[in-house]
Amino acid sequence: MPSLDLIRSRVAVHVPRLAAAGDAPVEPAVFEAAVAIVVHQAPDASPELLFIERAVREGDPWSGQMAFPGGRREAHDPHLERTAARETHEEVGIRLGAPIGRLNDFQGTRASEQRKLVVAPFVYEVRSRPPITVSDEVQSTVWISTAHLLDPSSARSYRFQRSEFGGTFPAIEYQGYTVWGLTYRILQDFFSVVGKELLHPPDAPTSS
Repeated sequence: MPSLDLIRSRVAVHVPRLAAAGDAPVEPAVFEAAVAIVVHQAPDASPELLFIERAVREGDPWSGQMAFPGGRREAHDPHLERTAARETHEEVGIRLGAPIGRLNDFQGTRASEQRKLVVAPFVYEVRSRPPITVSDEVQSTVWISTAHLLDPSSARSYRFQRSEFGGTFPAIEYQGYTVWGLTYRILQDFFSVVGKELLHPPDAPTSS
């Protein structure tokens, strides 16, 4: 399993592929967002990552899904790193310091608005599990160990269907939670940076 020391060293030197302006003014044609991958390691345990289960909300394309803390960049955010830290504090009550580093940006389309979507993931370390206070945007939170995330027996094929979108996707299951979609793709990139690979079921397509 990747140790916290390995995660620090690999993420710190990673040169991310950026799609967002970052510290430029917010561009109306682009939906910019940032997420925080919060890592903690207890003594004699594998590192663990913090996930949120988003509240079920009408109009939210990620309603009820698993995610990393984070959200949309606001006009007063000077850069996306600030967005990740601000949104994490607003959603789960955790104040973050400087990140270990940044992963590759993810791009897509926010279908409801036909706007370009850019999500910037930042990796943070916390020395102990901080108290969590969830906002009304969050249904629950869970820490999942990297040992479980990388265990092939945790891999699943997840079927998702809505009127405007559907398909079968690689996923990870943990105590009733299912991590898939964009969060799975970000997780896949995180492990790639630290030299590990998520294994997906043979009947599920890759997430790329």
